[in-house]
Amino acid sequence: MAADAAPALLYLPGLPEPGARLELAAADAHYVARVCRARVGERVEATDGRGARAALRLVEVRRGVVVELEAVTREPALRQSWVLCGAPQGERADWLVEKLAELGVGRFLPVDTVRGRWRAASGRRARWERLAIAALRQSRRLHLMAVEEPAPLQQALSSLPPGSSCWLADLSGAVTGHGLAPTGVDPTIGLIGPSGGLDDGERQAALVAGFQPLRLSDARLRTETAALAWAVWWSAGGP
Repeated sequence: MAADAAPALLYLPGLPEPGARLELAAADAHYVARVCRARVGERVEATDGRGARAALRLVEVRRGVVVELEAVTREPALRQSWVLCGAPQGERADWLVEKLAELGVGRFLPVDTVRGRWRAASGRRARWERLAIAALRQSRRLHLMAVEEPAPLQQALSSLPPGSSCWLADLSGAVTGHGLAPTGVDPTIGLIGPSGGLDDGERQAALVAGFQPLRLSDARLRTETAALAWAVWWSAGGP
């Protein structure tokens, strides 16, 4: 592979068994042959988004790209996080999804609230899933972020796994960095309000559900900024 070529991480959700050969889809073939300028005999890596790391050897680079799967190892997700997020203002959701996926968030749950509904989410889930895949490839992660359909906040709160470590982005909370760190309990869950904030009833419901207020900044943050700040705090806080 050319010295200046970008390392290739392909997303192949249906990885075959070692020894099998497969022809790459057009987009992946273009990436390998044109962007990475790989040649026959060279190797690239792939993942299925569920923890697999596969070594692929190129056996044909002509009209299409054919690879042979040489070996597969699996790496479990050592830590897991979910983000429950209210609707941001404007067209910032794409950026939000991309950055959460890059940081390794495991599940993105858009939540509808009194002061914010994901009206623009209709038909957007497929796009967000594509952005999550692109972020997985760019960051070379092995676990793909799941993207859920928008749901009412109360429904999302009632479906959380028992015993989760739950944190509510809230200016009244304890300050990050002051002896606070994610607990290591999985999943660690962050709740971010919409651009207008949670109303009193929703905030109380979150507290009853076990969410601890957490202050991410000394100023009010936009929804997407708060979600990213929470994800960075979680990402930096574990082993």
